[in-house]
Amino acid sequence: MERLKERVLSHPQLVVTATSLWDAFRRALMESLEDRDGPLLARARSELLAFGARLQDDAALRERLDTYAADVGVFAVTRYGDELTAVITHTVNRWDGKEAARKIELHVGRDLQFIRINGTIVGGLVGVLIHTVSVLL
Repeated sequence: MERLKERVLSHPQLVVTATSLWDAFRRALMESLEDRDGPLLARARSELLAFGARLQDDAALRERLDTYAADVGVFAVTRYGDELTAVITHTVNRWDGKEAARKIELHVGRDLQFIRINGTIVGGLVGVLIHTVSVLL
């Protein structure tokens, strides 16, 4: 059996066959995911909804997942913190001010408008309050 295993693993056609199988599987999966009404997405939707309902009802599961997420976060920062910091620093240093503002506005979108409006209103109210206090004094 060991010789058979070695013979199969050393055969040059193995890599070609494995690559071909992987490509066929990946293509079939991508085609299934593109079908919005297909069984794959329908099953994924139903499983996600069931998982969400279970999370809503099961406090122990929420606690366990919260603990796992915290552990993964600590592990990632401990293990890859320097690399993540370098990548983020390098990426941000490559942006110019206009590019950074464009990207932030693109991702934040409508919320940024509400932040601007709220800032204007709050700033105006504080200005009126300061003016009123200075007039009264």
